[in-house]
Amino acid sequence: MSSADNTVHHLLWCILIALRTADQEKPFTSEIARRRFIANWLDTARGNPSFRGMNAEFTTLRQLLETSDKAVPVDSTLSVLLSHATAVEQCDLFRFRSTLNILMQKGWRLVICRFPENITTELMQRRQDRRKHALQLTRMENAFQPTGYMVLPVTFQLLLNRTAENNDDAELIFHTEGFQVVVANELELDNRRLIRTLHIGTPSLPTGEWSPIMDRIWQPPRNSAPSKKESYH
Repeated sequence: MSSADNTVHHLLWCILIALRTADQEKPFTSEIARRRFIANWLDTARGNPSFRGMNAEFTTLRQLLETSDKAVPVDSTLSVLLSHATAVEQCDLFRFRSTLNILMQKGWRLVICRFPENITTELMQRRQDRRKHALQLTRMENAFQPTGYMVLPVTFQLLLNRTAENNDDAELIFHTEGFQVVVANELELDNRRLIRTLHIGTPSLPTGEWSPIMDRIWQPPRNSAPSKKESYH
């Protein structure tokens, strides 16, 4: 597969070439400077027609720059991704970011709760907002390796309207994108709003971290129409 046929491959290849060219002209003095260069390059590259429709990929790369271990040179991580480029669009982190992008396209509001003490405050601040909210309780840097493989399940708390239709669309979207979904519990926040806890994992996770009972894994209702997988690449 040529880089022209694989847009992720082409994007990674361009980043590495730009990074190495810049380093030859004026060597980077730190890992922070190297990552800042890539961030600025991504800002410029967004307007390139070659990368049209790749918002999820750009967001994922920015997440990698911000959260991956600064002791590991980011170009080494990008080189690993490039070496597996024929399958990179199927890697856990890219699929996860793509799923979050689909949720936002469907009107969900996403929040990352980095500290447990913030969860109650975040929920209470949003209880009067009639929109659907997904609070991500697991840090991305804890759940995914720098190379994109999932190593821990991700926990969400969904804030939902009690009478809304399609209250299981988050479960359906994660399921359609190839993740396993376990609904842990559901609580009434008040007479209008519900809080539902979801755990998101993959069959490849270590059994010590993810071993749900098969009948606990969420499945679409049998009488529902098959969901067509949506692409936002």
